[in-house]
Amino acid sequence: MRPDYQGRGVGGKLIEARFELVRALNLRGMVAGSLITDYHRVAREVSPEQYVQDVVAGKRFDSNLSKQLRKGFQVRGLIPNYTIADSSCHYGVEIVWDNPDYRPAHRLPLHVVPRRPAALRYQRAVPPAYRSA
Repeated sequence: MRPDYQGRGVGGKLIEARFELVRALNLRGMVAGSLITDYHRVAREVSPEQYVQDVVAGKRFDSNLSKQLRKGFQVRGLIPNYTIADSSCHYGVEIVWDNPDYRPAHRLPLHVVPRRPAALRYQRAVPPAYRSA
């Protein structure tokens, strides 16, 4: 995002719009990728796995991932070569949000309707006068 738009709540409004859409469509949730924007600051000290664990545990703050965690996303895994962004040292994180309002649809058992072979259907469609004996 452009620096002159940071801190104005645009990202939060976009996430909320996504949540509303997921709820309206009664989807189970959302899977997304997240940059670990501030990882470059400590990359020489800790591995990306440790950094993400620290952010999830609240021991570190990441200006991107921490906000997404506060919105209810959960980390599912690290994604190497996710981006060309040097700030995340090219790493991303798979994040998942589960829709708390999701209601599974009531499913009816499938009833298989037997189909007649095409030859039988064709014979019925041909007038009797034209059928061969």
